Amino acid sequence: MNDANYPVFNTGQPEEELSESVITLIGELIERDNVQSVSCPFNNSKVWRLLVAEQVCRAEQTGKPPQQAFTLAGPDSGFGFDPADWRGEVSIPYEGAFMADLFVAPKWRNFIRESNSVTLSTAYHYLLIQRDFGELHCATRRDIGDGWLLYESTRPYVKVDVFGEQYLHDHTNAN
Repeated sequence: MNDANYPVFNTGQPEEELSESVITLIGELIERDNVQSVSCPFNNSKVWRLLVAEQVCRAEQTGKPPQQAFTLAGPDSGFGFDPADWRGEVSIPYEGAFMADLFVAPKWRNFIRESNSVTLSTAYHYLLIQRDFGELHCATRRDIGDGWLLYESTRPYVKVDVFGEQYLHDHTNAN
């Protein structure tokens, strides 16, 4: 089965809890110019309403298809709702999670402190995670509360190519 045939919506999956501080921060971060994509492998309709609303707004402002205007990737287990009901498009990975400018990391995602130093800014610019790596030479660290930390790359922003340009071309009929 390939990712193009995989989107799973209205699965009846229970909502996953995210604290208000995390949801508020996500809402603030997605308004920044250096967040062009978000990978949030959590089934939480409150955060997804924020993300899809931003995607729809950017698509309307730019005239681009939703995933080109603001790329969104969700949980591989699907949602208990359909983002299309809110006029959004969300890619669902076959398994695991996509990288993005903002990656809201699930607990099951393994990270190695040393490799985070290498990949911060190439695989993601912001890493929101429930794990403390301590100080990293390539990022600032901010305690959000409720066990969550935000790492922000100190390197110049480089847009994360979530799916690759060919994927976007093939799935949006762009020329």
